[in-house]
Amino acid sequence: MSNLLVAAIDFGTTYSGYAFSLLHEYKKDPLKISTATWKAGSGGLVSLKTPTCVLFDSTGKFHSFGYEAEEKYSNLALDDEHHDWFYFSRFKMILYNKKDLSRETLIEDDKGKKIKAIDVFSSAIGYLKKRLVTDCKKQMTEIEESDIMWVLTVPAIWDDKSKQFMREAAEKACICRERLVIALEPEAASLFCMHLPVQKDSINSTFGVFKSGQKYMVVDAGGGTVDITVHEVRDNGSVKELHKANGGDWGGTKVDASFKGLLVDIVGKDVVETFISKNKYDFLHLMRDFEVKKSTINSELDGLVTFTVPVSLSETFSEKNPGSIITDAALNSKYKNQLTWKRDKLRMDAKLARTLFDESCKHIVDHLKELFMHPSVKDVSSILLVGGFAESPMLQTVIREAFINKNVIIPQEAGLAVLKGAVICGHEPEKISGRVCRYTYGVQIATTFDSTMHPKLKKIIRNNIEYCNDIFSIHVRVGQIVEVGEPQVKQTYYVTEPDQTSIGFKIYTSNNKEIDIPDTSKGLDRGATLHMTFSGTEIAVTAVDRDNPERAVTTTVDFLG
Repeated sequence: MSNLLVAAIDFGTTYSGYAFSLLHEYKKDPLKISTATWKAGSGGLVSLKTPTCVLFDSTGKFHSFGYEAEEKYSNLALDDEHHDWFYFSRFKMILYNKKDLSRETLIEDDKGKKIKAIDVFSSAIGYLKKRLVTDCKKQMTEIEESDIMWVLTVPAIWDDKSKQFMREAAEKACICRERLVIALEPEAASLFCMHLPVQKDSINSTFGVFKSGQKYMVVDAGGGTVDITVHEVRDNGSVKELHKANGGDWGGTKVDASFKGLLVDIVGKDVVETFISKNKYDFLHLMRDFEVKKSTINSELDGLVTFTVPVSLSETFSEKNPGSIITDAALNSKYKNQLTWKRDKLRMDAKLARTLFDESCKHIVDHLKELFMHPSVKDVSSILLVGGFAESPMLQTVIREAFINKNVIIPQEAGLAVLKGAVICGHEPEKISGRVCRYTYGVQIATTFDSTMHPKLKKIIRNNIEYCNDIFSIHVRVGQIVEVGEPQVKQTYYVTEPDQTSIGFKIYTSNNKEIDIPDTSKGLDRGATLHMTFSGTEIAVTAVDRDNPERAVTTTVDFLG
């Protein structure tokens, strides 16, 4: 713990924010963490996070982020001056869905125009970094950037490519590689909950959950993804993972999609698409109002739920359907007995409003039930429900009713658990001591040919010796628990030519890396020992000359190629 200040950025699908704490304050109270407050340009909304949206001007230059970007772009749209600008929102999910992700990957703005994804991500991170540093200097004027340890959060279910992409986007935003920690979101939330005083949840208590030997599940329900890990507390107070990170894209944005789907069912896809395209200001406010309204929908709600829908949607419907009005559309829809729509007021039965949560909640519950059947998970008795979507009364009730025999704990600041936990992660990264491999890692080798097990197609001859090429030599397997920061199984590999002066290792999707072994006097009796170290969220590979331990090379695996 030697950093004067730890600054964390929680880059979310729907909302982002930052937090920081000074070392001397952390030592006294780990939960004394400063967060930013954001104000929406209209509506008087004040929040601890801001929408994850970025605006670039017509030249492709960064203009604004968050509420400011929303307001500027929607006002440009009101004046019909937005066409040449680039507006990106909720773009983080591209890193979950994009299997061929690279440094050259392009993403589309809301009008289909493209910019390099890494430029969009780095501009957003750069903005948050600049604002955070300004806030820090208000509290501690003499602070230098070299005193700051940065923490950037990523979902645990992302693949190695996506995690590396976020690291490189942060480096492009001038965050020094050596002073950057990539924290897995459910792990950060876990550390935050460990520091909470007992009885912070209205129904269940955290008492005893974090004692040595205890096991618990972290369900990080965010806007885009639901990220799940299972932890066990070790004797030294650190935590190790018991089951590989898992989850899916069942976050709060699925509820938004259900609401939009309901509108499409009533007025038609063409009407909704035209409304969104031509009335960006109104659509922005419709979804912002829905965001507030959906947090009030609960299992006890009775009567009618009223949504304020911009008149421009009714007008668009009438333009597309001459002689018809929106009220008729509602009466002719499959929901005719469950809702009414007059001008800007859409009123629906509470029961129908609750169905907007069905798809997302069902995915989550089904997945958790399947998970609890796993041998390493079945005796876990507590569920920590965190993340922005965890603040939804509907999700809370569904989880509690589905797992009535589990201790379901929802901290008061569920939506800030990841962000504040990321700060704790930066102060004490050693608190995460063991992780379960999500993939199998190894190197490509050639081994002595065995006709009983090796295909003839792979047989090669070197120095009059038959070898089988393209053998996958496994170092760690999927599901295996690895100690963070400690070298894993060491394996020694030998040269295949007596005059060979180097050994090249192909590591998963990394660049080829060679270790020089220039002394050829021992012929084939030479080689290199190779081991992998899983540090933070990166994989370091070290190869050491068997005969000269001072001759070694270390590289981090480059998954972006």
